[in-house]
Amino acid sequence: MNRRLRLLPLLALLALPPLQAANAQDGPLPNAPARNEQAQNEQTRSAPKPAERAGGGFDAQRSETRHQLPLPAGPLAYTAVAEFLPLRDGPREEVAARVFTVTYTQDGAPRGQRPVAFVFNGGPGASSAYLHLGALGPTVVGFNEDGSLARPPAPLLDNPDSWLAFADLVFIDPVGTGYSRGVRRDGGKEEGARRDEDPGKRFWSVDADSRAMAEIVRLWLTRNGRWESPKFLVGESYGGFRIAKMANRLIDDTGIAVNGLIMVSPVVDFATIRGGGGLLVPALRLPSYAASAAANGLVAGTPEQAAAAAERYAFTGYLTGLAGLDYRRPDAAQGFFAEVARTTGLPEELVTRFRGEIPTDIFARELLRGRGRVASVYDGTFTAADPDPSAARLSFDPFLKGTVPTYTTAFAAYAHERLGVRTEVPFDLLSDRVNRGWEWPRSGQPSAVDDLQAALTLQPALRVLIAHGRTDLITPYMASRWVASRLELPDGQADRVAVTVYEGGHMMYTRAPERAKLAADARALIEAALR
Repeated sequence: MNRRLRLLPLLALLALPPLQAANAQDGPLPNAPARNEQAQNEQTRSAPKPAERAGGGFDAQRSETRHQLPLPAGPLAYTAVAEFLPLRDGPREEVAARVFTVTYTQDGAPRGQRPVAFVFNGGPGASSAYLHLGALGPTVVGFNEDGSLARPPAPLLDNPDSWLAFADLVFIDPVGTGYSRGVRRDGGKEEGARRDEDPGKRFWSVDADSRAMAEIVRLWLTRNGRWESPKFLVGESYGGFRIAKMANRLIDDTGIAVNGLIMVSPVVDFATIRGGGGLLVPALRLPSYAASAAANGLVAGTPEQAAAAAERYAFTGYLTGLAGLDYRRPDAAQGFFAEVARTTGLPEELVTRFRGEIPTDIFARELLRGRGRVASVYDGTFTAADPDPSAARLSFDPFLKGTVPTYTTAFAAYAHERLGVRTEVPFDLLSDRVNRGWEWPRSGQPSAVDDLQAALTLQPALRVLIAHGRTDLITPYMASRWVASRLELPDGQADRVAVTVYEGGHMMYTRAPERAKLAADARALIEAALR
């Protein structure tokens, strides 16, 4: 899940020496006792071993439990393993971080033939709990029927649409998120180290992150003997950007080719969603604005109908209207501003003031000001009471901020009660420290388009699914359509990259029907990739 994207300064990439695998003796340490409140779930635990402490009281451990998931086709027996995998770097191959992962494998399935999906969220700075307990895992957090936040504490429910029905799942928390933490080397005395600097910061850049997560994939395959399994990468928001980078890096660094990529509400090229894209950016946002306005009764038709009309307008009258504006004579463009106002549901005065280019946060702030409410940039259908009517901009997003206690509480309880995880390390669902400390490239907007193109070229059977919510304002679906339309594919292979649109926003899967559709589309991609 992507924390609201910040316009961070473009800083230098963090350069790292090649990461190497840890030896088997440096692996996960003992699990603690586990219990499951569901009586039908049989649980087993690995034999206790002497505990090891690393990084200021960080308990490395491994917990293995067995469960059953009731499905319409019959119960699915599976094993869950929660463990910390070590990342090593530096000339002495010291442990630099311990990465928390949760693996689900179907019991009795042929290991070599069973697909395995490695799952990431975004941010940067988000743990994998959003996709884990939101859409893919055997257990999900219950939301209201319309996808809005339920009364706390939200219930944990069996997931009839778990992707475990067609693939083994490995949820990975990047360094600094979830329970994953960097490990300080030499007591912080290594050259260039600062005592107050987070030891995980060496992984907080585009290049270092993709390298580290590719290494975790390689390490998991090695430890579990799954080299022959079909491999898939799944990523939400910045996680979609991450897995496009990883697909290319896995080939370069480890010789691993993946069979498919599934991107949920991704950003593939930052120039399509924020500054740097010129007039293209507001045009790509327009259909999601229109759909959100329709969902709130401010534009005629359904969200799908309003978005379709805005798609046609965005690349015709809207683009030409923006390009032809004379800021010295705004009165001459009143007809254009009036049309934009009708399309977006915004007051004409506001559209005129912003010369037809309305920033996302302004749209969410102003769309329902007359009703005393604000919309979420993550889902224009989610609204909340205006906490500060006098403010031009809000300091937080009502939906995103509301999900933090929902998922944090749910995951902490789930990990403790059902997975047997025992640690005093705080669970960091969305790490502001990681997000603020992220190092971006010095120049230009980050893009994974070339990486995605390279992966498609080097792997002729690779398939890509890009899934979006129609009323997602932070990563609008039209941005991915634009990117997909410019990928070079041989004649007759256009279906290797599909962009699908669902009702709802950035986390469209909080709506049960859309979660089911997403699962069906993911199953179809995996089956197609294996034919």
